[in-house]
Formats: sequence, C-alpha cells, structure tokens
Amino acid sequence: MKETLFGAVRAKASFEVQFTHSEEREGARVKHTFSVTWKPEDAKRAEKPCLTLECVKEPLDIQYQWHTNCHTDRALKPNWACLQKSKISSGAPIQVFYNDAGMNRLTVALDDCTTLIERRLGLAEEDGMLGIQFVIPLDGTGETNRYAVTLWLDETDCRYEEAIRAVTRWWEKKYPPMNVPGAAKLPLYSFWYSFHQAVYEQEVEAECARALRLGLKTVIVDDGWQTEDNSRGYAYCGDWQPAHAKIADMAAHVACVHAMGLKYVLWYSVPFVGKYSEAAKRFEGKTLDFLPNMGAYTLDPRYPEVRVYLIDLYKRALVDWNLDGFKLDFIDSFRMAENTPAFAEGMDYVILEDAVRRLMVDVMKTLTAIKPDVLIEFRQSYIGPVMREFGNMFRVGDCPFTTSTNRIGMVDIRLLCGDTAAHSDMLAWHVNDRVENAVCQIENVLFSTVQFSARLDRVPEEHVKAIRFWTEFMTREHALLVDTPIYAECPQMLYPVVRAQKDGRAVLACYERNYLVEIPARLREVILVSANAGRELLARFSESAQWNAVVRSCTGDVVREETLHLDGVVSLPVPECGLIHLTRV
Repeated sequence: MKETLFGAVRAKASFEVQFTHSEEREGARVKHTFSVTWKPEDAKRAEKPCLTLECVKEPLDIQYQWHTNCHTDRALKPNWACLQKSKISSGAPIQVFYNDAGMNRLTVALDDCTTLIERRLGLAEEDGMLGIQFVIPLDGTGETNRYAVTLWLDETDCRYEEAIRAVTRWWEKKYPPMNVPGAAKLPLYSFWYSFHQAVYEQEVEAECARALRLGLKTVIVDDGWQTEDNSRGYAYCGDWQPAHAKIADMAAHVACVHAMGLKYVLWYSVPFVGKYSEAAKRFEGKTLDFLPNMGAYTLDPRYPEVRVYLIDLYKRALVDWNLDGFKLDFIDSFRMAENTPAFAEGMDYVILEDAVRRLMVDVMKTLTAIKPDVLIEFRQSYIGPVMREFGNMFRVGDCPFTTSTNRIGMVDIRLLCGDTAAHSDMLAWHVNDRVENAVCQIENVLFSTVQFSARLDRVPEEHVKAIRFWTEFMTREHALLVDTPIYAECPQMLYPVVRAQKDGRAVLACYERNYLVEIPARLREVILVSANAGRELLARFSESAQWNAVVRSCTGDVVREETLHLDGVVSLPVPECGLIHLTRV
C-alpha cells in the first residue's frame, strides 16, 4: 500500500502506486489534483484496487448539509452512517456544509463525475471532527495504468447556493453542457399520469388540441405507445414498434400534432428489453440482470452491438417519424448485479459507467447531427454534471400529487444544473379537488419548467382557467423564473421561500403560512406568490416606498387594486394561493 500526506489531504492506494500532486489556491478555496500511475500487474493482484482520499476539518458553525440525494433530510451524520455514492447515472460527488443562516462553511467535491465513487463525510463521535473520505476504484483488469482526480475544498463565506453554483461552473469546463433550445424551458403537457399506457392516437390528438389552447407548445407521449398491453411493467419493451391498435401510422400521427403547432417528444426505457420482446432473444447473454418485478432484462452497454442497437433505434425514430425529442428513461437502472460478469468476450469496456458514457456520447452526437435542437429529457437521479452533456431537460423524480417533494426536487435540480432546463414532475390532481389545491401544485414548481398531466377534458372549467392563467404567467416571465439564478431560503426547512430577481424585478414565492418574506431593496417591481393555504402574506420591506398593488386570486382574477405605503414588517391580505403584484410608484 502506498500512502502519502499532501498538506492536510492523505492519499493512499490499496496497492503500490506513484503519486504526483499539485495545489491551486484561490482565497478560501483549494483544489488538490492527484495523478496516480501504477503497473497493471500490481493492480491485478490487488483484491480491490482503489484510491482513497482523506482529510479532517473542524466542523465550526456547521449545522446542516446538502447533497444531490439528501431529499428531505439535511441533518449532519455520524461517520458510521454517512455513506453516499455517485456515478455517471446517479447524483454527483458534491457535499455542502452550511449554517442556520444558509451560509457555506465547507463545500467538498470531485471532478470525476463518471466513476462509481463512495464517499463518507461525517462526524466522529470521539473528537467531534468532520471526516472526509472518498474511495475511488482503479480498474485492475485492463491495461489502463493511470488516473487523475481533483478534490475541491471551499470554505468561502458565501450563500450555500453560490457555493453549489461555483462547483457547477467548474464542472462545466470538463463536461460542456448540451445546447438547451428555447422549447425546453416552456411549459408542456405530458401524457403519463393523465393517460398512463392508454395512448390511442385519436385521444392523444384531441388532448394535444386542448393543450395548445392553454398555451402549451410541446407534448410528451409516454409509456404505452409500443404495446397493446396496459397492465404496466416493461415486459413488452425493447422492440420499439408502435402498437398498431393505438397508433396505426406514427409518422402521420406526429405530423398531425406538428400541424397543430406542437412539438412531439416520445418515451423510451433505455436499458429494458422485455421478456416477450424479440430484442430479449437477440441479446440473450448480453444483459446485466433480469428484473422479475419489471418483467424485463437490463441490457449491458459494454457490448458494442447493444449500443449500436439503441442508437439506431433513436436515429430511425428521429428521421422516420420526425420527432422533436426523446424522454430517455431508466438510465439509472444500468447497474451491476451479483451474477453480472466482470468481463466477457465481445465486450469493449470493462467498467460499466464508461460504457454508459460511451452510449450517451454516441446517442447525443448521432441525434444532434440530424436535429441540433433535439429535446432530451432525463429524470432524477441521473441529473449530474456528466449527464448535462447528453440531455437538456432534467425532471424531478416521480412524486404524483406530492406538492412539497416536487418543490424540493425542483430547487435541488435548479441549484445543480446551471442553464439546463429543470422540469417539475408531471402535475396531476383529482378532478373534484379544489382549484386552490391544483394551483398550489403549480406554484410549488414555479421556478422550473412545468409539466402538466391532468386530463384537460375532465377537469372543471375553473381548473382550466387556472392552468391558462399560470401558463401565460410562466411563459411571459420565463426569463426571470427559469433563466435567472434562484435563491432558496432555509434549505433545512425545505425551501419555504424561493426568489429570483434581475434588473430591478423579482418573483418571490412563499410556501409556508405565517413565514416572514424578506423583500430586497432597490426593486421597482415585485410579484409575491402566496403558495399556501393562508390568507395573508407577511413581508418585511427594507426601505420605505409607495407601491401600486394588484391582488389576484389563484385563477388570476383581480380582487383588489390599491396604492400602499410599505415599510418594515407588514401583513398583506391575499386570497389562498393568490398573488400580489407590486409596482413602485
């Protein structure tokens, strides 16, 4: 074992290696770069060839943490209960430790966002120190004998959002993001929760017409188009031919939707070949695992013919059917199982994550060469920096009807994904629910690109009116809502207030009743969204001023107009899930 101390960072390998190290300092930020070389035969003899990076920090003024898989749990962890993993198709190697005021105290990250890396960042009970450890596998089965990685340690006194965005900009230099067309950031309609697998062309086209009338310009047709079986599962995936009873002529169907003025995005489950598919027979023995609950095999992209097959599927669909994009699902399901061979004849990659990256590189190059503005949707948790090279729409993981989960996921993606379009999970609600509850779902994902998935032919007219108002609002204000960096207060309280401001204008949404919203100084226009069940909004104005106020209901109706003198803490009456539009006099 080779172990060396580089300043405060200890690097060690599970077999004999040679280290080189460089250090770059910028204020309170330090980047340690480690280069490792070894003899392939030494790595092959090691039981688990790996590189470990370790250091310790005093956890001063640290109360909480943020990482890509923290969801609702922002608590600090002891070092025996803090294991996290990241790889190309899940999360990212970043962890932010911050205080109760939301100020960064330590941000830790790596620039290797492809490899399956384990990290433990937790507190030692014995001495109260914060331990930092990354364990990085070094492949010992091939001829590769070098590896380099940079460790980012940032103790800059700044907002936690800015600490995350600094890492994102750093990653962008290594993983240049895919182009994001304007359509990727405008509200759209998805057929998943509304229709599930019952996507019959006449009903789809009728719903498309209704979506267009509400200002939506893109539709996503989800699972079901490829099978006549509507019992869920993925036993019939893999061949990717339209089910004739549902869509008789896919090219004509897409052309009909295009003629309405809508873009058409189609769903594929990338790794799955169902047990009843011809593809399952074709790729027998070239799969990672069989998933009984799915009724499907997971393809092994380490075989070049598997990658060629998938790429050709998407290429032919793009050309033959004139699609505008793809919803590429379940990329995070590419994973090694207990019985998956480490390597076999016919493979051209040893490491699964490298093969997944090669697949996605080739998919992206092939599709963008045909249609540069192609839309590609990915879903949590494969929303890390490498995936930004291959996708331009990152969606919150499935959370039907769950308002707060959608908001949390939306903010987390916005903080991490830079200019890549952050999408909400599809919005759906019961047709008999109150319109305020439907609108609350919309408001909770206001700072993302909203995907609607309520049956537009079944919801009451009041709901339709609300969708139209908020769609028009989000379209009109999309530069502020989705193109401007957001500030999300109190992440430990799951973002009770989210704000975006630019050029003297701001939108602030308050998600908790009786929560005090701070209004920044020197604004000329403020839109306050009361995204909760309260009937008043508490706000603190840092400067005295006269404002013209227009108060609207959740459906957009004007309920009051007045001129207000606002200074300090004030209580502003507002309808449930309504808004107040303030313009400085």
